[in-house]
Amino acid sequence: MIVTNSALAIEGGKPVSKEPILIHKPSLLDEDVQAVTDAVRSTFVSGDGPACRQFEENLKNYLGVRHALFMTSCTVALDLAFRVKDFPPGSEVIVPNFTYTSSALGPLLNQLKIVLADVRPDNGNIDVDKLESYITPRTVAICPVDYAGNPPEMERIMQIAQKHHLFVVEDTAQSIGSRYRGQYTGSLADVSTFSFHGTKNLTTGEGGALVTNDDRVAERIKILREKGTNKYSFLTDQQTRGYYEYVDIGNSYVQSNINGALGVTQLARLEAMNRRRKEIAMYYRGHLTGISGLDFISVEDDVDSNWHLFGILVPPEKKYWIMDALRSEGVMANVHYTPLHRNAYYQQLGSDEEFPGSMQFFNRLLRLPIYPAMTDLEKELVVEAVIKVFEHL
Repeated sequence: MIVTNSALAIEGGKPVSKEPILIHKPSLLDEDVQAVTDAVRSTFVSGDGPACRQFEENLKNYLGVRHALFMTSCTVALDLAFRVKDFPPGSEVIVPNFTYTSSALGPLLNQLKIVLADVRPDNGNIDVDKLESYITPRTVAICPVDYAGNPPEMERIMQIAQKHHLFVVEDTAQSIGSRYRGQYTGSLADVSTFSFHGTKNLTTGEGGALVTNDDRVAERIKILREKGTNKYSFLTDQQTRGYYEYVDIGNSYVQSNINGALGVTQLARLEAMNRRRKEIAMYYRGHLTGISGLDFISVEDDVDSNWHLFGILVPPEKKYWIMDALRSEGVMANVHYTPLHRNAYYQQLGSDEEFPGSMQFFNRLLRLPIYPAMTDLEKELVVEAVIKVFEHL
């Protein structure tokens, strides 16, 4: 173990790293730049172009699903995942309390009511032991979230959903490339939604995808994401001559061909990028294990994580001091989500006492930097800074 015994930078000592080690950096290489350049030079820069179709095909094959539909964001994909079902207004959808607002926006944008569910205090995923307690005669769906890239207990969730005839939309925004019991996320629920935001393991700058094995869901979403038109089938099958029709109410959610080109090259490198994340995560675990007061986010034995985030669980009364001390050392540690019920829009949906798992997890969670471009020196400096700070607790 590294032993520093030096003064903390937050108290006037010398920082571990002169340059800030950022919490995240996207992996963008020359091949990505060339793909985007080629897409621009092709002059096909609008939506649902050849590169978008290629990305969808590659993503479908990678995940082992029947349909992968590229669109402008994961938030949009969540919106369409619920819109396609035409649930009666006021129907209830169970959403984990510890998540980004988009998980709840999908149902809310479709006049559905969200019921917040508590999460496990050791990893932030929905507490499946409590899941059935939230189900009422008005419940129509469950929206589990793969926090930090770690899928929850999907087999149990699907069994509960089947028992109560519920639709399952898995928010896989953070888990591209993760596996649950040998299967990639995206193939586990009725519908899954990925994010390709600039902070994700695979990025198209902005973007997302809806994936499913349900042909009827996929065919309607092709219409809904293209302004309610049958343009997808028109372009693919040439079923009409010279025009396509307006067949539903939709919106414009197709993604630019430029972003599709970036998706193709990013997906080709995804496994390698995720392996590098795992190397860094295993280094952190190997060198930080045994530190008093420091625990890791629990990853189940049946999960192969993509290590989208690396979280440590720290003494709650020292959380923000530890974060500030690490930042002074040059390690840009950060908190992550605030439980939904603690935000102004959702505060009427529950109190701290109703979500003990969420609060315990939130009160202890800090994120450490992790990304494929991180150098060996940077990962070593992160470990050195964490050890140095915890020596002074």
